Amino acid sequence: MSPEERLPARGLLLTAGGPTYRIQKRLGLIHENSPRIVRRAFLAILMTWVPLLALSALQGNAIGHRIAVPFLRDFAVHARFLLAVPLLLFAETILGPHLAHAAAHFITSGVVGKEDYAKFDEAIESGLNSRDSTTAEVLLVLLAYVIGGLTLWSMAVHVSTWYAIRTNSGVTLTLAGWWFLLFCVPLFQFLTMRWLWRHFLWGQFLWRMSRLNLKVIPTHPDQAAGLAFVGDAQRFFAIVLLAFSIAVAGVLADAVVYDKLPFPHFGIAVATYLVIAIGIVLAPLLVFAPLMIKTKRTGLHEYGTFATTYTAEFQSKWITPSTLSQDILLGTPDIRSLADLGHSFSLIEEMNPLPMRPRTPIHLALACLIPMAPLLLTVMPLGEIVKLLLKAIG
Repeated sequence: MSPEERLPARGLLLTAGGPTYRIQKRLGLIHENSPRIVRRAFLAILMTWVPLLALSALQGNAIGHRIAVPFLRDFAVHARFLLAVPLLLFAETILGPHLAHAAAHFITSGVVGKEDYAKFDEAIESGLNSRDSTTAEVLLVLLAYVIGGLTLWSMAVHVSTWYAIRTNSGVTLTLAGWWFLLFCVPLFQFLTMRWLWRHFLWGQFLWRMSRLNLKVIPTHPDQAAGLAFVGDAQRFFAIVLLAFSIAVAGVLADAVVYDKLPFPHFGIAVATYLVIAIGIVLAPLLVFAPLMIKTKRTGLHEYGTFATTYTAEFQSKWITPSTLSQDILLGTPDIRSLADLGHSFSLIEEMNPLPMRPRTPIHLALACLIPMAPLLLTVMPLGEIVKLLLKAIG
C-alpha cells in the first residue's frame, strides 16, 4: 500500500465542521462541495454594516455634525465589518485546505513511518472531534459576548458617537449601538476566537506529530530536515492576521483623527502587537525545536566524522603525492564528491531551529503592517512615502 493509499478517509479540514457550520449547511449557505464564500461574506455585511447604517440614519447619526463621530466617518466600523469579517470568512477557503494538505503530507512524504500510521489516524480523529464539539463553540459564543461587552463598555466615550450618546446624566446606547453590542461585536469576536480555536487544534495536531518517530534527514534541501512544509502551511495564517490588523488599523485611525493622537504615539503598541501576533502564529512550530536541534547536532557529528575520513583519504590520494597532475585531479569524480560533501555539511549547519523558511515570519509581519500603512499619511506626505519606497527598491 502506497502512502497516498494509506491516508485516512477524513482529512484534517478544521474549517468544515462544528455547530455553526452544520447550521449553515441546513440553511443552504454552504454546500458539500461549495463553501459559497462570496454569498456568506455578502450576507455578513447585510447583517452587520447595513443594519448599523440604517439604524444610524434613522436616528440622524449616519452623517452630519450633530454628533462628533457619525457612522459614515467611523473608520473602525467600516474596517471591521466591510473588510475584516469577510476576510475571516474568506480565510476558510484558503487556510483550511492548506492545513489539511500539510497534515496529509506527513504521510505522503514518508516523514511518518508505517509503524506510526495508527497514531496518525488517532491524531486526525482527535482534531476532528474537537472541531465538531458543540460545547467548544457554545463556550466561544459566550466568551464572545463577554469580551465584546467588556470591550465596548471599557471604551471611554468622551463625545457622542453613532452608537452611544453622551449627556450630563451619562451614556446612552443608540438603536445602532444596541445592535452593535448584541450582534455585531460578538460576531466579530466569535469569528476571531474560532480561528484561535482552530489554531490551537492545529498546534495540538503538530504536538502529536512531534511525539512520533519522524523520519527526518539533516541534509534535506529545505534546511528543515524535511519539515519545512509545516512552516509553509503556517504562513497562510497571514490571512487571519491581515483581517485582524485591518480592524486594529481602523481603531487607530479613529484615535488619530478624533482623539488627535499622533500615529508615532502608538509605535510601541504596534511593535508589541507585531511581536505577539507573529509569536502566537509561530508558537506551534516550537514543538519541533528539540527534534530539529537534536537532528542538527547528530547530523553535524555523523557527517563531520565521515568528512574527516573522506578528506583524509582525498588528501592522501591526490594532494600528498607530488607526481600527480592537477589536470587529472580536476577531472576526477573524487573532487566532485568532495564538493557535494561540503554542500551537505553546509545544509546541516544552516538548518533552522524551527521547521520554516526565513520568508515565513516576513509574510506574517507584512500582513500585520500593511493595514497600518495608510496611517503613515498622517505624519508623512504621500510624495515622501513614494520616494522612500523608490529608494528601498533601488
